Amino acid sequence: MSQAVKNAKQQFSYQNYLNFSDDQKYEIIEGSLFAMTPAPSIQHQRVLRRIFLSLANYLEGDECEVFTSPVDVLLQNGEGLIEDVNNIVQPDIFVVCEQSKLKEKHCLGAPDFIVEIASPANASLDYVKKLNLYEKYKVREYWIVNYVKKNVLVYRLRENGEYDTPETYDDIEKDRINVGIFKGLTINLRDFFQN
Repeated sequence: MSQAVKNAKQQFSYQNYLNFSDDQKYEIIEGSLFAMTPAPSIQHQRVLRRIFLSLANYLEGDECEVFTSPVDVLLQNGEGLIEDVNNIVQPDIFVVCEQSKLKEKHCLGAPDFIVEIASPANASLDYVKKLNLYEKYKVREYWIVNYVKKNVLVYRLRENGEYDTPETYDDIEKDRINVGIFKGLTINLRDFFQN
C-alpha cells in the first residue's frame, strides 16, 4: 500500500532506496517514489493470511516458495548494476520458483505469481501502475484482491507477453479460483472473505 510522494521530480534507484530512513517505507516504480501507508487494516491482514496459508500449504516441499511483505522485489531488464534498478516493490504476497532470484535481503527478478490486496485509499497503484509494471517484467500471474468489494481480478500472462483480459471472481458462495501456474490448486473465494 503506497502513496505517490508529491513534488518528487528526482528519479530514484536502489542506491537511493538503501539510504532511506527506516522511519518511512517506500516503493519505487519506474524511478518514482511512493510512500507506503503506515499499517494495513485488520481485514487486509486477515485476507493476506488466508491466501498465504493456502499457497504455503500447497507448496510445502516444492521448489517454489511463497513470501509476504515486507520483502523487497527488484525488477530490472538485462544485466545492469543492481544499484541502478529503479523498480523496487513489496508485494503483499509473491511466489518464486527460480531459487537463483532469491538473495539474502531481496528477490532479484520477477516472481512467478503476485497478489496485491488493494488499499481503498490507493487502489490505482495496484490496478494501474503495478499492473503495467508486472506485465512489463513478465510476472506470470497477478491477482488484485479487493476486500471491500469482495472480489478478485486475475491476470494471466499470454504467450505474447501481455496480460489477458482479467478473470473476475465475485460470487463468494460459488466462485473457485484456479491458480494458473499450479494446475492442482483451486481456492474457494469465500475462504478469502469469511468473517
